[in-house]
Amino acid sequence: MTPLLRALLIGAMVLGTSACASASTDPSAGVRWVGRWLPPASAPTATYAGSMVIFRFKHSSSLAVDLTVSDSKGDQPLFVSVRVDGGKPTRLGLSRGEHPRVMLASGLTSQLHRITLRKEGEPWFGALQVSNPTLDVAGRWEPIEGDRPIIEVIGDSDATGICALGPDSPADGVSIWNSSWASEAASWVGQLEAGLAAVGHPADVVDLAISGSKTMGEADTYDETAPEFSDAKFDGYWPPGRAHASVVFMWGGGNDRHAGGDVASRTPVSYATLSKYQQGVYDQLQKIFGRNPDVRVVLLQYIDPTIPDWTPALNQVRSLFSDDERQRMFNLLVYDPKGTQDACESDPLGHPNLYLHSAWAAQILLWMTSNDRLQELGFPSGDEWNEP
Repeated sequence: MTPLLRALLIGAMVLGTSACASASTDPSAGVRWVGRWLPPASAPTATYAGSMVIFRFKHSSSLAVDLTVSDSKGDQPLFVSVRVDGGKPTRLGLSRGEHPRVMLASGLTSQLHRITLRKEGEPWFGALQVSNPTLDVAGRWEPIEGDRPIIEVIGDSDATGICALGPDSPADGVSIWNSSWASEAASWVGQLEAGLAAVGHPADVVDLAISGSKTMGEADTYDETAPEFSDAKFDGYWPPGRAHASVVFMWGGGNDRHAGGDVASRTPVSYATLSKYQQGVYDQLQKIFGRNPDVRVVLLQYIDPTIPDWTPALNQVRSLFSDDERQRMFNLLVYDPKGTQDACESDPLGHPNLYLHSAWAAQILLWMTSNDRLQELGFPSGDEWNEP
């Protein structure tokens, strides 16, 4: 491990909100790791969609990093998106192997800049390693302060952005396992993160969704740091910031909850009498509450005539939890009008396109920012949210 990388890893793990009050040549002062990053000897590694690195600096016209792609599926590229000072994300496709000195931004002014590098696609599409962020000789890293809330999203392919590219999607049907279909930054998850920041309430949003998942599988992977790459168990988010999630959005079960009737087989309701779908939801909730001591859980439900009402099944699951845990659960109905204008017309048929992702993100954002809901969700308010 190089001295610079060692400084980056150690600094990122121990940096507190009061440290590094001024500009520094040490990159640990101006780097935030968002998501479940695995720190092997070579470089931090992420597989989950939306795993992101934030860089904050000034007096540098450029920012470059070393990237490595491993365990990618077939010959398809792994995509990352780069956002410069809040602008439109630019997607880059990376082949398997090492990519030294990838230029994330150039031609910058000497003013303060904030660059984000986000992994697109889910664990199936490969692992991304990031190391050695480099500025110009005169460049100075600026501290990233604040204890922003962490929002986790649990779901399936709908949350990873399959078909979210809208007009940029291929004209002809292709395999679902093609990361050109998946743009996490354009999914409802990425749009919700951008929307919260735009209204002055930035949060670190971590997308734990995996295509094809069912509730049982989602409960299993919740313990993992980098599925498909490492079996290491997740042990907490890196500083600066919180070590655990503030809010978890659960929209799991779409793949095992379309036939209806997935309620407990008999009364009284117990774990043994729950359906497999319900047992998966119960296992997820148990792990979420066990890992995150003050978490709020939002149970998202589709409102669509083709999908049965999830409420009876979810209410049976909730009845098995303590009063305190039930008070920290919220139900949110998200409307899903069906039609050719809001779903992919070619393979993968039926997945939401950009139009529907935008509709979902808008509904969830409106719910979060109305009627003091943010405070109910345990978030700080006022100036505490805003980072310089």
